[in-house]
Amino acid sequence: MNARSIRFKLTAWYATLLAIILIAFGSAVYFGLERYLTTRLAEQLSLQAFQIADTWLRQINRSGTEYIVNEIEEHISPDATGRFVRLTRSDGTFLYRSKPPRDGRFDPSTVAAVKPIPYAPRTREEHLAKGELLIYSLPYTVPGVGSFLVEVGAPYHTVENTLHGLVLIFAIILPIALALAIGVGFLLMTRALAPVDVITRTAETITSRNLSGRLPISHTGDEIERLSATLNRMMERLEGSFRQVVQFTADVSHELRTPLAVLRCELEVALGQNHLSPAAREVLESVLEETGMLSKIVEQLMTLSRLDSGELQLERSRLDLAGLCKDTIEQMNLLAEDKSIHLQCDAPEPVEIYADPLRIRQILTNLIDNAIKYTAAGGSVHIRIAQEDDQAILEVADTGPGIPTEALPYIFNRFYRVDKARAREFGGSGLGLAIAKSICDLHGGRIAVESRLGQGTRFRVAIPVGAN
Repeated sequence: MNARSIRFKLTAWYATLLAIILIAFGSAVYFGLERYLTTRLAEQLSLQAFQIADTWLRQINRSGTEYIVNEIEEHISPDATGRFVRLTRSDGTFLYRSKPPRDGRFDPSTVAAVKPIPYAPRTREEHLAKGELLIYSLPYTVPGVGSFLVEVGAPYHTVENTLHGLVLIFAIILPIALALAIGVGFLLMTRALAPVDVITRTAETITSRNLSGRLPISHTGDEIERLSATLNRMMERLEGSFRQVVQFTADVSHELRTPLAVLRCELEVALGQNHLSPAAREVLESVLEETGMLSKIVEQLMTLSRLDSGELQLERSRLDLAGLCKDTIEQMNLLAEDKSIHLQCDAPEPVEIYADPLRIRQILTNLIDNAIKYTAAGGSVHIRIAQEDDQAILEVADTGPGIPTEALPYIFNRFYRVDKARAREFGGSGLGLAIAKSICDLHGGRIAVESRLGQGTRFRVAIPVGAN
């Protein structure tokens, strides 16, 4: 999962918020239940303390001390119920003190005596070696006898056991509930953001040759519908602007072809005159050369405008890529020999493809011409033709100066030249590789480049063998 995606961020925020809410809810339940159980236990202890005082202690003049002890042992049974019961006289002596409970949870003798007797009832916690004891103290006065302090206590472990059980339940249930909630939330977010994925996939299919494509609009009235409509309107404007640019390029290229052809013919006629001085002839030859370069750029612009507008239709047929490569190399051998460059073709077997022969030859010519142009005298250019699975592979490798790493991402851009200072020396326009890439794309293929400074450059073209 992409940690930067909206789906992940929403799920993370949702999970964090839900976890905080569940923790807060669990804490509230825990402390609320603790307070409730403590209050209930204190109420039970106060009821027993009032029972001892009002029922038995008030009759001490008539019944005697032994009666009170027997009643407490019979009706409360501190050793069996785990209660702490102590009756203290005003002088600090004990009228009654319960025995240790059978479970041995506390020792009544270790509970500190209260001096002096308080004026009002109160509840306190007594910390003992084996746990806490919640004690309710009730001051009581018997007329004619004196004051007493009735203390009734109970171990706090009953409350703690209930709370521990609640914590255990929370520890098991809350993570499961949180995981289920996160899972359901993730699915809901995935469903809610599904139209965004559709928009993304559709947008990736829209290229300069397919600007008429539009994003699907789900009529839900939400933000995604508005986004899709806005993007469609933006693409309509882009399509109109792009169409104007393509039309302008095509019109300009078309208008320039005739004047350039006329100019070239007149220059050739002028150069045929015998009375020209050497200086004038040199100037005319330079102008003719520049005119030829300008005519080539115009032709390339015409080709690109037709590719962009979709007017260029491929005339596919079955052809042998290896044979076409060998024919192209034979035509370019003179150019290589002029620079003493060794041109080698490695195509041992025929490789048939279903493609446009003219456009494939254009790719070959551009790549081999660039390799020869940028390879120093005495270097070599190696062309390899092979078939890998359902792909026909064309590789053109040279021993030239190489291309800087930072320039590789832009090498197929129009009018991009690595060394602009030497562009005029080599006569490049920066359009050849852009045309080659467009032709590859039109055939459903791809073109890539590998290069290192001082180690040469390798272009690799892959074109599907079958009909696309």
